[in-house]
Amino acid sequence: MIKKLLLLPFLVLLFGSPASAQDISGSWSWNSKEGGNMFTLDLIETTEDNFRGNHCSVYLHGNRIDCSDNKEEFSIVLIRKAENIFQGSIRSGYSSAIGNVQLQYLPEDNTMLFSLKTAPEGEYYMPVEARLIRN
Repeated sequence: MIKKLLLLPFLVLLFGSPASAQDISGSWSWNSKEGGNMFTLDLIETTEDNFRGNHCSVYLHGNRIDCSDNKEEFSIVLIRKAENIFQGSIRSGYSSAIGNVQLQYLPEDNTMLFSLKTAPEGEYYMPVEARLIRN
């Protein structure tokens, strides 16, 4: 019995624990209910707990586009702050101004909540809040 109890911590380390790091790399998207607006994020993990990527927003049925023109530079930079919580900055492709964002990964339904905490100055086109699905 004692050997089994001593083996338990080893097995948790070997097979991972529920609190293991979540990889949010990949493509995520949101479409407004009325269908006139869409928002996408493409994220990659650059180092442990750091993610970078690009966003693209198409608003007003395509009349306003807020995307990163330069694929060499990332428009969104995120750092894991807590389990499934990521915070960072987003640069508008429309005004080049920077805002602050938070993403919360929801593992139970494999979606992510996007929240624009501080809007970029000037004109920008992206949701203030959105539930993104993984593509």
